[in-house]
Amino acid sequence: MADHIVIVEALTSGTGLRVVEAATRKAARVTFVTRDKARYVNDPLRDLLEPGGRVETYISETRSVEELTVLFEALGADGAFTLIAPNEQYLLPAATAAEKLGIPFLPTASVRLTQDKHAFRRACEAEDIPAPRSTAAPDVEAAVAAAAATGYPVVLKPSIGTGSYGVVSAADEEEVRWHFTEVLAESDGQGGVPLVEEFLIGPVVSAEVLYTGGVPHVLGISDRIMSELPYFMELAIRFPVDLSADAHQRIERICADLARLMAYENGPAHIEFALTADGPKVVEFNPRFAGRNVSTMVSAALDWNVFDGVIASYLGEPVHAPEPVGAAAEQALYAKRGGRFEGVAGRELAQRVPGLRDIHITARSGDELPDAKDQRSEYGTLWCTGATADEAGIRAASAAGYLRPVFDER
Repeated sequence: MADHIVIVEALTSGTGLRVVEAATRKAARVTFVTRDKARYVNDPLRDLLEPGGRVETYISETRSVEELTVLFEALGADGAFTLIAPNEQYLLPAATAAEKLGIPFLPTASVRLTQDKHAFRRACEAEDIPAPRSTAAPDVEAAVAAAAATGYPVVLKPSIGTGSYGVVSAADEEEVRWHFTEVLAESDGQGGVPLVEEFLIGPVVSAEVLYTGGVPHVLGISDRIMSELPYFMELAIRFPVDLSADAHQRIERICADLARLMAYENGPAHIEFALTADGPKVVEFNPRFAGRNVSTMVSAALDWNVFDGVIASYLGEPVHAPEPVGAAAEQALYAKRGGRFEGVAGRELAQRVPGLRDIHITARSGDELPDAKDQRSEYGTLWCTGATADEAGIRAASAAGYLRPVFDER
């Protein structure tokens, strides 16, 4: 058992505080650092953070390198600890503070690579890791020139950001000019630059990975059902999906190459690929487990608490995950058009679908939902289990079909 685990923030969806709960089973002492406990008010495990519980909770500005440095130094006075930062929003401040104090953690240079898509593409190119070609385009004329050099269609996206915000395809110069203003606004808001990238033709999948000592243990592959172009909304996810032995081997080889590139020794990763005619190409490397319902879906499909495995990997321990005994699928819930959200109709029918495990409505009454083009227009998710990924997928799609968002028409 580890002596002390320090966790800086958690995801406020998906994994949430379950990673903290798992840490209490693996360490004699667990410290959780957050800037505001109210961030987790809707988490079913929020009582973990209350005084007198199994977790020591510190309130600190987790976006401040200075405050984290002071806190880490004080915590380290009692002995060494394992540092975890499962929410990438707080990864760089935690890494910077750790680097200042010599605490083992992901190097800041590696963190910056995970957050800057253009720098990540260039690093992959330098190491012959297959990834899309990418060009930074600070203005529309540069974007038009880059698109012509890359070859249509192309993808426009901000170099920094998540949730497919500002990610669009363009089939010709007219569409590049039409979409560029939108992408530039998203880029400016995140401190990045617009990118023009090669359009990778083929299905999108993700490897759900636990690393120990830089060696990847691929728990399985999840697929993505994407929206119609020009946007890239993730409509559905299934786990695990069967790929050819060759595709699996190539993905595992790239996962190992990425560990060396990122100096990533221990911990989970959610790595996105496009399965092109030339083989898998890496789209993103996320040094965390997948968000939304994927972690619980993996647990259900393996009949194994994946959060115990996540903590074991952070500690550098061997991962002993079982083979899948079933499958699970998630369906994202989007409104076809935006408006003032009031509620959801059809839940009583959806709840009768076999294998339904949860319907989670994230939008609140009175929220203004935008027209569907990225994750900001999502009003909830649901997920189902089944004997196979296909069975779980059609169950989830069926349940989603019974649901209808209700808008205030006044």
